[in-house]
Amino acid sequence: MRLFIAEKPSMGMEIAKVLSNKNNKSLERSDGFISVGNDVVTWQFGHILELKSASELDPQYEKWSFDTLPIIPQNWQRKIKDDCVKQFNVIKKLIENTDEIIHAGDPDREGELLIRETLIHLNNTKPVKRILLNALDEKSILYALDNLKDDSVFDNLYISAEARTRADWLIGINLTRAYTLIGKDNGLTTSINIGRVMTPTFSLVVQRENEIRQFNATKYYSLTAIFKSNQDEIQTIQTKLKVPDEIKENDYVIDKTLIEDIENKLKKNPLAIISDYTVEKKTEYPLLPYSLSELQLVAGKKYNYEPKLVLDTVQSLYEKKLTTYPRSDCSYLPENQFDNATEILNTLSNIDDNFKTLIQEANPKLKSKAWNDKKITAHHAIIPTAKQCDINNLSETEKNIYKLISTCYIAQFYPAHIYNKTDIKINCNDYIFTATGKTILDLGWKKLYKANHNDEENILPICHKDDKVIFINSNITEGITKPPKRFTPATLLEAMKKIDKFVKAPEVKAILKNVSGIGTEATRASIIEKLLDKNFIAKDKQNLIPTKYGESIYKVLPRFLKTPDITAVWENELGKIAEGTGDVQKFLSGQIKIINEAIKQTKSLKLDIDISKSRCPYCHSILRPVISKKTNLKYWICKNFSTAEDSKCKKGIFSDKDDKPVLIHCNKCRKGYMKKNISKNNNFFWGCDNYPKCKNIMSDKNGLPNSSTNTKRKKLFK
Repeated sequence: MRLFIAEKPSMGMEIAKVLSNKNNKSLERSDGFISVGNDVVTWQFGHILELKSASELDPQYEKWSFDTLPIIPQNWQRKIKDDCVKQFNVIKKLIENTDEIIHAGDPDREGELLIRETLIHLNNTKPVKRILLNALDEKSILYALDNLKDDSVFDNLYISAEARTRADWLIGINLTRAYTLIGKDNGLTTSINIGRVMTPTFSLVVQRENEIRQFNATKYYSLTAIFKSNQDEIQTIQTKLKVPDEIKENDYVIDKTLIEDIENKLKKNPLAIISDYTVEKKTEYPLLPYSLSELQLVAGKKYNYEPKLVLDTVQSLYEKKLTTYPRSDCSYLPENQFDNATEILNTLSNIDDNFKTLIQEANPKLKSKAWNDKKITAHHAIIPTAKQCDINNLSETEKNIYKLISTCYIAQFYPAHIYNKTDIKINCNDYIFTATGKTILDLGWKKLYKANHNDEENILPICHKDDKVIFINSNITEGITKPPKRFTPATLLEAMKKIDKFVKAPEVKAILKNVSGIGTEATRASIIEKLLDKNFIAKDKQNLIPTKYGESIYKVLPRFLKTPDITAVWENELGKIAEGTGDVQKFLSGQIKIINEAIKQTKSLKLDIDISKSRCPYCHSILRPVISKKTNLKYWICKNFSTAEDSKCKKGIFSDKDDKPVLIHCNKCRKGYMKKNISKNNNFFWGCDNYPKCKNIMSDKNGLPNSSTNTKRKKLFK
């Protein structure tokens, strides 16, 4: 018997279906597995094991104390997750009766780990093969079945994954305890979570907010000038002054008189000469197919979709076999999949009339730069499969994401976007004025996108170097410098992937760029959600801002936790381990050294956290700031709030005053809290949330209840 262990049930089901068709055997479904002739397919639910907590390893760690830090396990142990015990026992029994195991985890570091850890926990001695699945359509699965590899080929990848898991455990457990202990000295009753990826991500939001606060808007001036040849047949040339360095301050001209002096010189001596004239043909090749991060960024900008929603949606499309593996960090495609193009394009032509027209103009024999085996990582880019899609059966979000993925794929079969770029430089009184024009020669792949592409953009006249021109008019414009933009969930995710842009040290920058930032395609969205959940950051409409609580934590964090440098060091070492040239013990010893130093520093810290009004008085959970879409007003909502019957908290909503939740006891019943409301006449008033048992209401005065207006509800509404 051959046993397939898939990463998740949906994958197991698809493998079983293909095995059934391939071998002409029927499916026999059982509790937790499917039999197909001599093959059996079972599945996990991702990780069904987890590293034991510190207190589970040793009872002495039940009490959080500096005396027991650092916690360095001598014997790492895993336990079965509570909700996975039944499926674990199914896998255990099947392994006992099998001859060969097929490891069907996702084709990456984490996928290798989560099946391996199960086999190791069960002391498996049966031979193990590896199937590498980048898509769940039948053709992809059949190809993978014909190209099984010995799982031993991936030993170093597993060792690298295990090293990363242990190092994350060491950082998280030890430093979360250390910072939580100093938080308790301030009266904090919840833990302060510290993580290798989570903490530098949250630090980006704080640092950006500090940049905005420190930003001073500056008024600046620029000069445009219009020139014309003495020959009437040449049209005017609108140019912009290239500002001389000697009159710039921080890249701007802030003294208007300096610009006015240049303008006056032009008027006094209008003669000028074309000092440079170039026409260069430019070629823009199609955008590469999407990795998950790129898809999340594009969907965030186009539809305001949260990264988590995009991941969940593309996961749903994957499980419906409409698209390939969703958690991909790659934008390229294997060359052996180029032959699938005609079939996939024919499928996409049935989406709607617009797609049918676009595909009629596509050339399936045209091979873009996307097909490149040398650029393939554990996955390839996210693309549509050949499975027919009934677009009307998809949700609105699924339609939008599917069309984004499909459009980008179709673009690979369109010619390049070609245009002439014209650059002119004019010298007048030793000042340089520049103009750039664009003439589109072939719209190419940009035809697929809805943006308005004019055939001609700022057409410039045909000129020659050393042609004489004359100044005829000018205009001084005034502008104001703008602060950097706050992060949105989509742009913060982009920053995580392109974290090298926020690093100055060249060697660290190079490593982070090479490993595609911090976090993984699968975890970045959930990390942002966790930062919101733990009250480190909050949402202000679409923007992310640090909370007062989060900023107070940030102030005492050591630099190495605020920056992504540690990830650069990790990924460099983990990459060597995966290649077989790294030393696991040396890697872990390095992390222990860092942890010891951090704990030593933490003991002397003092946290200044105002928590008096940051927790729900009903269930003591965290209150999070939210902006009402209806009124555009800020309010605070309990993490556990829900109107459902089994809700832990049904009352945890509070008004805002000076960026803090307003928790004011009702002065009548002394049981409820006063809540801000809007009357039918659009007037604000305050009412006890113990209504109808208490009918106390007050008018609003400067954003707070006016206690001098204690009255009954009917009187206020007369």
